[in-house]
Amino acid sequence: MRSFRVGVVLALLCFIACGGSRGVNTNSPATSTNTAGENANTAKTNVEELGLLVNIPYETEDIAWKEDAEHKKLIAVLRFSPEDSKKLVSDAEKSGASEDVSIAVENWFPSELTAQSEMSGDSALKGIAYPANIFFQEPYSAGRITRIEGSDYFVLEITAK
Repeated sequence: MRSFRVGVVLALLCFIACGGSRGVNTNSPATSTNTAGENANTAKTNVEELGLLVNIPYETEDIAWKEDAEHKKLIAVLRFSPEDSKKLVSDAEKSGASEDVSIAVENWFPSELTAQSEMSGDSALKGIAYPANIFFQEPYSAGRITRIEGSDYFVLEITAK
């Protein structure tokens, strides 16, 4: 009976290792390219990784971001607590004048912002933009931080010179 169990286990292992994938080569160039393409369209959500690129002055409650290294540009959507949002606006106002802006919604933005843009009917988010000086960290040294109207979400758009 014991040799039967060992035989079954070995047969299952061989099936999994040898034939379980039904001949699909997971290391093929097409598979690798598709995976890379999917990853390129996916926003990152790791605040520590973003913290290596930009200064994050307050703790975030939600975060999604993308870096376009080729164009030296980074876009991040950050949500802060109501208290930290007020502090952030106060800090940003010290760096320069604010302006009313409209931001095109990216497909990777949080669903709350996507829904808000759809309700407005123009696929854009309205907000108040401030200089993003408090976020700057080499190589990123130019850009703005926009507080989205009626929320504690901010869109950070910065570039490297």
